[in-house]
Amino acid sequence: MKNLFVFNNLTKNKEKFEPLNPPSITIYTCGPTVYDHSHIGHARSAISWDFIVRFLRSTGYKVSWTRNITDIDDKIINKAKEVNLHPDKIARIYTHSFHEDMLALGVEWPDFEPHATQYLSQMYDFINELIKKGKAYQIESDVYFSVSASKNYGQLKGQSVEELEKGFERIEPNPKKKHKLDFALWKGIKDKNEYSFQSPWGKGRPGWHLECSAMNYSIYGESIDIHGGGDDLIFPHHENEIAQSESLTGKVFSKYWMHNGMIMVDGKKMAKSEGNFVTIKDALRSVSGNALRLFVLNTHYRMPLNYTNEGVFAAQNGINRLQEALDNYEASNGNMLNIETNEFVKEFNESMADDFNSSQALSVLFKITDLINTEKNKKKKHELQSTLIYLSGVLGLDLQNENLSPNFIRKNILDKLIDNLISWRTESREKKDYASSDKIRDILNNCRIEVKDLPENKYKWQIKL
Repeated sequence: MKNLFVFNNLTKNKEKFEPLNPPSITIYTCGPTVYDHSHIGHARSAISWDFIVRFLRSTGYKVSWTRNITDIDDKIINKAKEVNLHPDKIARIYTHSFHEDMLALGVEWPDFEPHATQYLSQMYDFINELIKKGKAYQIESDVYFSVSASKNYGQLKGQSVEELEKGFERIEPNPKKKHKLDFALWKGIKDKNEYSFQSPWGKGRPGWHLECSAMNYSIYGESIDIHGGGDDLIFPHHENEIAQSESLTGKVFSKYWMHNGMIMVDGKKMAKSEGNFVTIKDALRSVSGNALRLFVLNTHYRMPLNYTNEGVFAAQNGINRLQEALDNYEASNGNMLNIETNEFVKEFNESMADDFNSSQALSVLFKITDLINTEKNKKKKHELQSTLIYLSGVLGLDLQNENLSPNFIRKNILDKLIDNLISWRTESREKKDYASSDKIRDILNNCRIEVKDLPENKYKWQIKL
């Protein structure tokens, strides 16, 4: 695609996108640390990168996308101690949970999904090379990267080393470090019973920043086109990735740095201490995966996103509206959609070419929907419906195979319907309108709903299959 523009956080400018080796594109995005069920912030990030990859592929690029799994971390170890399980088991449990969530949201599998614990030998080689180059140093069983060896440290954050020293608390304490901002490549254990791995520097664990650089280097080599993640990762994580990777290779690590905005809940930062922590599984109890995706797409990926019940319910209504426009659609081998000449595809692509403006692209889908609802010509209506299916697919919306979660159907529709019927039956009996009461009972029985009457006009019901 000739006129695609992306906002590059490295330069703080919107730039024309020019891959290193067109038409191939390499993308690396930071995945979850698997110590708990994934939350809606993970959903926002995963959906953002998924629709970006889908769009790039739709325009002819050959995209290779890597999303890592951090399966060793202090948070995983602490969780393991809390529930008395091995850290590896904790990581596997919550990796599986993350994959469940991604499938429910319609997020495609990345081309590579490296796990940190699978790349330890590559991390050892990475660290050894940095030590040989004088870019890293060992203190007892710890190894640190020397920030003073990175001439451009702070470029991604847009601040000097002096400013970074003053402004950030997430700095690893160690009075023996050469510089306050030096960060751990390898962290030696202090207690022999700690979960650890054997390394050339003793037992310990890899530094979080090192993991991504080593996995990226092993899969893609010296340089990639796009590195992405949430904007909370800009410093120190991505800043440190740049420093260690470019110190190793002497080459530009990533040409473009892209970051999605963070999620708030009802206008507040999401946190368990605030009581507003929402997992993906929590969200999918109220709305479908399609609806949660639409909710995310409705805000530009770089902007903050405020999660509210009203917002996700409105997204569910939006999905319903799009799907209703496909009523009576019949797939046909003839009259195939010509995306080269289709005016709506052109308008959609122009919106997406402006730094992946999904909210503007969605407006094209709803414009098509309005036209479908008023179009009388069968052939033209079919073409509009085919266009809607194609463009919604580029955004990852599967309008033909809506996967409403059973909990959504049960809690928000069926329970209310059944309770209303039973209440009506109870009122009819109280009024001695036994004809209506019996009719409602028959309706329930035919639907395999068994009602047991209890004292004081109470009841309970169950589905008898």
